[in-house]
This record gives sequence, structure tokens and C-alpha cells, in this order.
Amino acid sequence: MGDNPTTTKSTLEIALALSGGAARGSFHLGFIEALQENNVRIKAISGTSAGAIVGGAIACGLKPRDVLEVIKSRAFRRIFRFNWFRSSLYRIDTQAPILQTIFPLEKIQETRIKLFVCVSDLNSNEVVYFQRGDGKKLITASCALVPLFAPIEFYDSILADGGIKDMLPTTPLLECGYPILGINLVPNILPQKRNIFSLSRHIIHILLSCKVPEHIKHTRWYVSPDALESIRMFSFKDLDKGFELGYLHGKAWCDENL
Repeated sequence: MGDNPTTTKSTLEIALALSGGAARGSFHLGFIEALQENNVRIKAISGTSAGAIVGGAIACGLKPRDVLEVIKSRAFRRIFRFNWFRSSLYRIDTQAPILQTIFPLEKIQETRIKLFVCVSDLNSNEVVYFQRGDGKKLITASCALVPLFAPIEFYDSILADGGIKDMLPTTPLLECGYPILGINLVPNILPQKRNIFSLSRHIIHILLSCKVPEHIKHTRWYVSPDALESIRMFSFKDLDKGFELGYLHGKAWCDENL
């Protein structure tokens, strides 16, 4: 990989819609690394769950490889605390200092790149795209997949993982006027080994992704390679593999579209 952007290609301005996908979020980082190397200018980002973490960090001006090193760290792993089955299996420590490294600003509206954080409001049963407010708290709320993680209280609302209502949050980007590149980390693939566990996961995926086809229509480009199935969503061991896969697909995308 080169360290300098390729300046011989024309500049393209885009908006990014980044899906959830837990540890597969490193694919987002690798893809964005390739975009930046090829002088693609990201003007707006909308993210759900892992996409909100990546989108928030990039919108603040962090480099993809630096973000990768942060999420690989022990300090990042420690933000997930065992919750003794009170309301979930784990809870996310919204006060963990490492979150300041990922999102060093106080408010979403302070980011260099326009940012939308997608969350599900459990009170109203609606999806909300925050573009103002406490960045760290709202990003962690976007990752709170109930019942694995406890929902986050935010004023009078109870907020949870944005993917519950919108796995590919293209909607808020429509007002920005830039062509949308959508990256979905959870391709719809029927498992080869079919048992109660694999089929249950597949059904959950179908339920969470029921609106994705509608939102794909908002995109000019849509990326969701089958190879993502090789990246385990709940394993920190595959983060480097996910980044490299994202970089390769990002480079191929740039070669085709620039």
C-alpha cells in the first residue's frame, strides 16, 4: 500500500452509508484507506453500529490505520463490561477514556465531515439519525444491540443499535446532494452448514436487513462482497484480515470508478 494519495486520477466527492457488522467494521476502514489514497473526497457519512464508530472517527479526521490500532487494543476491548444478566449480557462503558481517542470531539456537529449517527429509539419504535448531540454517547448507543448489550438512556429516550431499524442508513444522506456509496458488512448468504444455530442467525439477519433493498436504491454504488462471510463478526482476531479485505475491494472500486 502507498502512503500518498494518487493525484493523477480525477477527484470524486461522495457520501458514505456504512452498515453495522461488529468486528467487520475493519472492512470499512480498509475501504476508506483506499478511497483516501485515490483522492476520493468523503463529504458526508451516515453510520449504523460499527459503521457509526468508523464513520465518527473518520469524520473527526482520524486515519483509518490509526483507528484500526485503537480497536485492536486491550483498552478498547475493556469498554464491553459483563452485565450479570441484569438487562443484557454486556454493557458498553460510555465513559471509557479510549472513546475519547476514537471520537475526540464533544458534539457530532463539530466533525470535519458531516456525520449522521443512526440509532433505534425503543420508546417510539422509530429510527433516528442524529446530526447533533453527544458524539460518544450516541455512537455507543448505535452499537447497543439488545439483548447482547444494554440500551443507552439519552434524555427521555432509550436508544439501541441502529441496525434494528436501519442496517444501511442512506436516508439522511439524500439531503446532502452527493452520490452515495453504500457498504453493507452482512451479505445475504444462506449458510452452507445448516443447523439450528446457523439458520437462526440467518433469520435474524433477514429480519434486520428487510429494508436494505429499499435503501440500496438510494445508492449509486453498493458494496457487499460474499468474502465478508470469512470475517467473524465477534472476534477481534480477524480485524487485520477485515482491513486488508476492505482495502483490496476499495482499491478495485477506485480502479473501476475513477
